[in-house]
Amino acid sequence: MQPTWEQIQRAAYERWERRGWAHGADQDDWAAAEMDVAFQMNYRPAAEYPLASAEPIVVGSRSQTHCRYCERAAPRAKFSKARLIVPAAVGETSLYTGEICDECHAQFAGAIDEDFAKFWRSLDDGASPPATVSIGAYKSLVRMAIAIMPARELGHFADTLEWVGNPDHDFDSSLFSGTGCLVYRTHSAHAIPWVSLSRRTDPDAPLPYAVFVLVSGFHVVEIAPPLCARDQDQEEADLSLPPRSFTTGFGADSRTAMRRLLPLERNDRPRRRGMRLFA
Repeated sequence: MQPTWEQIQRAAYERWERRGWAHGADQDDWAAAEMDVAFQMNYRPAAEYPLASAEPIVVGSRSQTHCRYCERAAPRAKFSKARLIVPAAVGETSLYTGEICDECHAQFAGAIDEDFAKFWRSLDDGASPPATVSIGAYKSLVRMAIAIMPARELGHFADTLEWVGNPDHDFDSSLFSGTGCLVYRTHSAHAIPWVSLSRRTDPDAPLPYAVFVLVSGFHVVEIAPPLCARDQDQEEADLSLPPRSFTTGFGADSRTAMRRLLPLERNDRPRRRGMRLFA
């Protein structure tokens, strides 16, 4: 669904009101309103959590311990403690999952989460910002999305789970064409970091079924978890990531975030048929 002119006009006017009727940003108000209204029309929140809270938040079942990634349960797999969902590279967090076994945690922590930490730190490199996102960092973001995903949605992401656990990143890169993430730099830092997962409401909309967002400080990273069964009916469609304004600041100082699309890094190995992702 696309917003009507009247819907965009109303949302842009409300943004102008919130900015204290300051002039000079009418085009920004219109563009931001169009993005945000379009997202609200096509998506509904599936999960949203703050990363920093007074008490730890543990996502997942407490009564039936099983791993979301390898699908093993105790006693076949060990679960010594709840683990951080978002790596410490983003700062101090208190959001945990109890549904990851010790073995999967060790595998991810020593590989894709390290790649994500390097990627996250590179976002602050003003002299040489990243031009691509590494496969490991992208997998780590998908791992985070799986961690907060409601259990009822996991069945749509069986291929995604298998892909996240595949350590052969070089081979994986031959599967992707145009895949990447949206990276935003906000005008003001967010007071509270958070993560969210949104679900598409219209089955026929040419949009990815799920969208995951990580917000911390001045940075926002948005991805669509790949290989979702709900996206297979969109085989011929261009499933592009839906942009958003992520406006920060107050009154006349409120501004839309700067946005870049970072493609997934590629290599020259031949592409394997039968697998499909999207931009």
